[in-house]
Amino acid sequence: MARRRLSQRTGKSEPDGPYEGVPPHLTHLLEHWFDSVLSSGPGGYFSNTETIRELASFMRTSVPAGWDAHDVAAGLLKLGRANGDYFLDLIDGLLQLRGSETNGRALARLLETSGSVWTVADDNRSLIRVVSDQTQSTYEIATSPEDDASEELREAWTNAFGRDGDPSDAWDHAIKAVEDVLIPAVVPNQAKANLGHVVGQLRNQGNQWKLVLPGKAQDHDVSPLVGMLDVIWPNHDRHGGVSSKRQPSEEEARAVVTLASTIVQWHREGWVVQRR
Repeated sequence: MARRRLSQRTGKSEPDGPYEGVPPHLTHLLEHWFDSVLSSGPGGYFSNTETIRELASFMRTSVPAGWDAHDVAAGLLKLGRANGDYFLDLIDGLLQLRGSETNGRALARLLETSGSVWTVADDNRSLIRVVSDQTQSTYEIATSPEDDASEELREAWTNAFGRDGDPSDAWDHAIKAVEDVLIPAVVPNQAKANLGHVVGQLRNQGNQWKLVLPGKAQDHDVSPLVGMLDVIWPNHDRHGGVSSKRQPSEEEARAVVTLASTIVQWHREGWVVQRR
């Protein structure tokens, strides 16, 4: 969460932000970070000529014959100052090429201080959208074990909250993450099982399962979970007739991935279990 000034904490001024693009107060900070990454080494910019060459290519910016590393880096920054989206792509691209814990931590601090909607991914290799502390905590618990479900959920998260993500891929990977934890538990003997089989089993044999939450009837019914799974399954971009097929929106993808994180976390915590 972004820091707040004293006047905001005391109610004398309204909170500002979060900022979508690159506001003026963030521009000079990003320039400084960019410069510190690419000028590191005994030769300054000339120690990082290969990275600068790759970054220019990544940004589809031509490099003239007899190019100078410092001039090309300065040219990329000039283009960034003129266009906030380009600047964010530039920073994201540099993370992909030179992401590290040190570089990522420094950049995340600058973005947080400036009230940006962007922060640095856990692997320090890309920019992702800031989410609430509670949502972030749920995701971290859900992906804490190193297994297939965590890998799928990380891919879903990056596509849902990262720059230039793919909402449909985010939805698909969210489904796969939920399938990875629920198929072995609910329909372990089903051939070529998918989430639809899980939903059908829980809906038809729900009396064999219970949630940790007692519910209004105090019967630990799993119907709330079934309702959550109904929302996730299927991805409308992959199933249904031509008239019903459509690319999901970014907001829908983020909601589905957040919901999938919750379901996987419930499984991790043992909050959905078979009755004995």
